[in-house]
Amino acid sequence: MTTPDDLSRRSDPLARSATRVLVVGAGPIGLETAIELRRRGIETLNLDQGPLGAQVMAFPPATRWFSGPERISIAGVPLVTVDQEKATREEYLAYLRAVVTHFDLPVRTYESVASITRTDDGFEARTRTLGGLERVVEAERIVLAVGGTARPRRLGVPGEDRPFVSHELGEPHRCFGRRVIVVGGKNSAAESAIRLWRAGARVTIVHHREALHPRIKYWIRPEIESSIRSGLIHARLGTRVVEIGPGSVTLEGVADGARTEVPVDDVLLQIGFEADGSLFEVLGCEFQGENAAVRHDPSTMETTVPGVHVAGTAVNGTQGSFQVYIENAHIHAHRIAASLAGEPVPADPELPELPEA
Repeated sequence: MTTPDDLSRRSDPLARSATRVLVVGAGPIGLETAIELRRRGIETLNLDQGPLGAQVMAFPPATRWFSGPERISIAGVPLVTVDQEKATREEYLAYLRAVVTHFDLPVRTYESVASITRTDDGFEARTRTLGGLERVVEAERIVLAVGGTARPRRLGVPGEDRPFVSHELGEPHRCFGRRVIVVGGKNSAAESAIRLWRAGARVTIVHHREALHPRIKYWIRPEIESSIRSGLIHARLGTRVVEIGPGSVTLEGVADGARTEVPVDDVLLQIGFEADGSLFEVLGCEFQGENAAVRHDPSTMETTVPGVHVAGTAVNGTQGSFQVYIENAHIHAHRIAASLAGEPVPADPELPELPEA
């Protein structure tokens, strides 16, 4: 008996396709790599398991970038904001949509790559759509621009999977009138604490160090510090979460081991993310260092597996403090494209000083 799923598979025009370069990832650097390749007449296809710019879309509403528009624009297309300020999440997502439309980039979203195997002519990627269609993409080369924030870090404590524990701020309004503990001491934690307090939550920020991170956004730092001094936001610095109960969190002093129980309605973990190196592993790529950074040739961005390149923040694995980000990863796109087109290696760019440095 023929089922609707059988009919869908038979009628899927994309069930099998081919391209010269398959770019896995449709974030800024994945898109920029495809553009630079296509400028040289090299056919590409971008696949992403989520939406266009998935990592940006995960930002809370109206979040402003740390970096100026000139640093995060791609492929020579200016990113112009209405107020000449740093771009918001929404402005940047609109920008990415416009770039893809302008260059008529072939991008397929919500299509995850399940496996990649080598063939006589290059590689074969098996993919699966959100609706369950299984597809095959043949490619001469692979570029993995999968980012470095695939999954949130975990505390590894009892109760971490309770339904009121989350890793993303989302809409702050949901926490109106509720007692919220924000765990973390960097940008996301500080900004989330402020936004939650402004939305009417009673906020406590918990961080295992004695002070918040020194590189908090320079327009956020004075506000979080004054809010803590004024008692608008409570801070439990030098403490860590050791257990999350049904209505409370147990904190432990790092220095003295003293434990206290704090009543809570919501817990927001803002302690960073981890990279997903599974596709690199499947292909046999080598890693190095504590971050599990991908070993590669910096002049071509080719990994230890011939024909497989890496681009963007994925190159540095799981980053504790970010050393690879959009600003210094533009060169990856240019070097991959130059390598495949037989051009000289592009020189290291001279990046202007970061005003917040």
